[in-house]
Amino acid sequence: MSKVNRRTLLKAAGIGGAAMVAAPTIIVKPARADTIRVGGLHDRTGVIGIYGNEMADALVFAVDEINGAGGVLGQQLELVEYDAQSTMANYSQYAQRLSTSDQVDVIFGGITSASRESIRPVFDRFRKLYFYSTFYEGGVCDRTVFCNAETPAQINGPLLKYAMDKFGAKTVYTIAADYIYGQITADWIKKYAKDFGGEVIAEEFFPLDVGDFASTITKIQQADPDLVVSALVGGNHIGFYRQWPAAGMQDKIPVASTVFGPWENAFVSAEESEGIMCSYHYFQSIDSPANAAFLERWRGRYGADAQEIGTLAVCTYNSVNMWKKAVEQAGTIERMAVIEALETGISVEGPGGTVTMDPPTHHTIMSAAIAELRGGQFDIVEVAENRTPDDTATVCDLISNPDQATQYRIEVD
Repeated sequence: MSKVNRRTLLKAAGIGGAAMVAAPTIIVKPARADTIRVGGLHDRTGVIGIYGNEMADALVFAVDEINGAGGVLGQQLELVEYDAQSTMANYSQYAQRLSTSDQVDVIFGGITSASRESIRPVFDRFRKLYFYSTFYEGGVCDRTVFCNAETPAQINGPLLKYAMDKFGAKTVYTIAADYIYGQITADWIKKYAKDFGGEVIAEEFFPLDVGDFASTITKIQQADPDLVVSALVGGNHIGFYRQWPAAGMQDKIPVASTVFGPWENAFVSAEESEGIMCSYHYFQSIDSPANAAFLERWRGRYGADAQEIGTLAVCTYNSVNMWKKAVEQAGTIERMAVIEALETGISVEGPGGTVTMDPPTHHTIMSAAIAELRGGQFDIVEVAENRTPDDTATVCDLISNPDQATQYRIEVD
């Protein structure tokens, strides 16, 4: 699929120059007293905007589809959406606003783990149902929160096994973003490398504003690992995927990434991304009638040349439809009734296949695919069905102990 204008994307994501400064996006529709109010809180601008745009677009898309089909319980959905601009202070401010003056009934949002942990306590305090739809490090255990995207056990373990088996890798060099996601993901990489007969020989962590990886590439050259695993995040970290082939390393040491997707791929050339391996619930290249129908509708809404989307958009889309199904099963939008409906193990059929709520963890059971970049396209090489959030299950059972509202740091042996 053709990529959208690169300069436009760079400006929107704040890459290659100053981040775009914009007022928070607020979309409210339709303005009627008998609507159900839905909140959205994503980063459309700033360094995380490369992820936030497709999530926010998916929320708008799902709400429009539901309204076009008659709404929920005979009521239309009214969407209130804010752009947090990749700023934690904005997340806290808008979470308060959504919970108080906006009086929304459910919120979909948050991208980084830091953003989630800045708003989750706000929604807990105001008793607002919250869906988090970004793949992350696992461990959230909160009766009010539902995490409808991938955890390490679902995607990172299979990815490491595939990459290590393919290249006979025994030594791994990890590079990761320097915040909770990158740090805990690095722990999982160590575990999985050991499980599959190898070891991590070095790891480095980088703040989100770092874009120069020359010294790190030199260190990797000196260490000469069999495999590099990247958990780099955000617009500035795209620099690594450009500088790596420029240093002549692309054909020497393979790269697997726990984050690289169509978001990063939009900013690098097909030659630069060649051979990168990754794993998610959804890739646009999934060949199924359900995905073909979804993409036809998506392109009808956003244009035939719309930017390629990935698992972030689809997990957001699935979250909205799972909430809708739970509301209809409960017969009300009342928070606890909807939570109890979700805890029956509701399933939805999404573009990537069936997604089922796991009642004890409030996470989802889903398929996971492994892909390699070939000619700028995600070539799916393996698919595993019904992967469970086994990592979070080691610390969280909200059926046996519902009075929890925390994020556990899972001990990785």
